[in-house]
Amino acid sequence: MTRTLDDLYPNAALALPVNTALIAPRLPTPPAERENQGAYRDHYGPFLLGEKPVGTEPERIALIDKAFPHTLYDLMLLIGRDDILRTSVGELPDTVLTALLDAVTDFVDYLSDPDTVRTFGLQRGRIGIGWNHDPTRDRDNGQWWDKRMHIHCNAWHPRNCRTIRPIPLAAVADPTLRRSLVDPTAYLAHHVLLDAIRTDRVPAACRLLDPDAARDADQHLPVGLKVRLPGFAYLTTPQFRDLLRMLHGTAAAAYRLLRAALTDDQSPTGPWHRPALRPIADVEAALAALPWLTAESRTLLLRLRTVLRDLPERQMRLLRHRSDLANRCLTLDGLSYNLSLCTPDQISTHRPISDTGELYLVMQVKTVSSIGSSPALGGAVASAADRTHGPAMTSGDASMRHAFQTAYATTAGFTATSRRPA
Repeated sequence: MTRTLDDLYPNAALALPVNTALIAPRLPTPPAERENQGAYRDHYGPFLLGEKPVGTEPERIALIDKAFPHTLYDLMLLIGRDDILRTSVGELPDTVLTALLDAVTDFVDYLSDPDTVRTFGLQRGRIGIGWNHDPTRDRDNGQWWDKRMHIHCNAWHPRNCRTIRPIPLAAVADPTLRRSLVDPTAYLAHHVLLDAIRTDRVPAACRLLDPDAARDADQHLPVGLKVRLPGFAYLTTPQFRDLLRMLHGTAAAAYRLLRAALTDDQSPTGPWHRPALRPIADVEAALAALPWLTAESRTLLLRLRTVLRDLPERQMRLLRHRSDLANRCLTLDGLSYNLSLCTPDQISTHRPISDTGELYLVMQVKTVSSIGSSPALGGAVASAADRTHGPAMTSGDASMRHAFQTAYATTAGFTATSRRPA
């Protein structure tokens, strides 16, 4: 019997409730989608709302109005620097990471203000904050358009961001969508990361959750490695910055070791190339030489090796012209993950969302998924955003969106640099 990537799901994962379409409002005339290969100010143009300097550092925190929104009330915080490409928390000077997290905390505080909640009708809404890391440049991925580190700040509400009724993951007929909603290696990666993190220091105020698909389904928690945090105030501490760097560094080191164990490091690299797989016996021996891996993780990684296969050059040429097949069949080209901050608590005028007692930092590792973040919304553990087929924003929607972003920019101390013409 031929094994596929779907064989990597634990049985309980196939019952996970998922939303196959998170229908977001869209701009009536969005710009052409294109990768940013130049200066950030030139690329974002009128969508660049403001900037904030970071002390004497050359980096700036840029505030962006997303051309393809996740929801009516969202914005993006981007590391504004062109001579050096900062792609992860591991590459950011501490002053820059501190300033970026301060801007995130300002967003949380902004949504904790009863006036903000009432003005924009966000009562019983949800907050979502996250960012992606992915070096892949040939097929679609969670960080496709700009490799600069940037954080998405979202305020979801059913009124302006609709979800369909959740269905079990096993009922999603399209394998590309199914594997994007919940990557087949999501729970495998959770096991491996726990093995690797045990050799590092997790702050005493934080708690790691074990992999448990049944619990995720029951509590509607997002899929991935979950670290329970003491609250949003923790984001301003040096310990949280250390935690972020530890997670990135540990994941990057584990990825390098496992890639070397599974593949031939002498193979060609670069776009539209993937390293050749090593024989299963060699992989088993290489994994056995990694003492930090548990027996369960080794078994899961060997199962991963049995479902992977080399792609001949002829098939790779086909994938270059069939993006749908590439997203279904071609692995991502490097360590790929989404880090997000989420809470099941709702935005409210009665209790500031900043005071939530249940906050998680979630790391979703990707092997084939083209979705950056799969948020737990609408009674589901994962959702796929549809940012192209939703209702076009009315002039009233656009005005409210602009007012939402402008008020945040003022609160967070951004200096206006541009404004899209009305």
